Amino acid sequence: MDAQLLGYFLKVSETGSISRAARELHLSQPALSRHMAALEHGLGASVFVRTGGGVTLTEAGRLLASRAQPLLRQWDILREQVGATAAGHLSLGISPSWHDAVTADFVQQLMAAHPEVQLRVHEGPSHVLRDAMAAGLLDLAVIPFAAAAVKGYAQSPLLREPAVLVGPASAGLRREAPVSIDRLAGLPLVLPSRPNALRAQVEQALERRGQTFRLAAEVDTVALCLSMARRGVAHTVVPSLAVWGDAAREGLGWAPVTGLQMNWMLCENQARQTAPAVSRARALFMEIAVSRWPAARPGKVTLPLSLGPPAAPPDRLSA
Repeated sequence: MDAQLLGYFLKVSETGSISRAARELHLSQPALSRHMAALEHGLGASVFVRTGGGVTLTEAGRLLASRAQPLLRQWDILREQVGATAAGHLSLGISPSWHDAVTADFVQQLMAAHPEVQLRVHEGPSHVLRDAMAAGLLDLAVIPFAAAAVKGYAQSPLLREPAVLVGPASAGLRREAPVSIDRLAGLPLVLPSRPNALRAQVEQALERRGQTFRLAAEVDTVALCLSMARRGVAHTVVPSLAVWGDAAREGLGWAPVTGLQMNWMLCENQARQTAPAVSRARALFMEIAVSRWPAARPGKVTLPLSLGPPAAPPDRLSA
């Protein structure tokens, strides 16, 4: 028996009305009616008698109401006990573009400081991470901002960074010389497949200007996008974090694209926020962000356009 359905049933029995219960549960009336029909189907018995003024409990319904509350209390206790057992587990979802700048150091330091934490890292496209969040599989996730938050996750602003046009070193792109979006028009571009957030920005920006969007290939890994740019096969547009460090930039030229940026959010599974592994990981993650960008604060992180170490020139993009 679904514990959520039992909770819905108790609310209907308490209010004596499906419509009133639906309002209190923040559900639509048809949705709650379907839930109650599913409950009755699963039980093989009717629990309500529908009347013009609402609903009344049948004999089976009264029996279920008397037994459901203790069952739900036991379920809550069991969930707390399981949660305590899983307190040492941590599942992190993060974009591959963060790998060199943050992720690798985060994993190394977490393993050293908290060897008791059992860590699982998911590096993947934002839409894949959002699906994993919707299934409740991630404790923490760093994804591009979206107006619609994933249910069950608290999201807070983390970082705003420029998107950059990347090409071979011979292309003449320079980090201190931002380019306009018009520079992308007609260029063969290697970009991730839809529904990638940055690709959507590029397509829409060029469309608004009546410019030509030329897709050379769809490549769903940052490393391969940069490799194709390095070989001169095509240009690419990536978050600036993707060209962090000398190794990532070798053989490449890049320049910030005016008007294109990535707004990153830190999302936390509300059911796991108080778990020790999650709170420790969040604190360490922000500590590394501050070490990368001295002006960083939780919810307000600034990024040097030079993408160098903390002593780099102080050109900054404010969050």
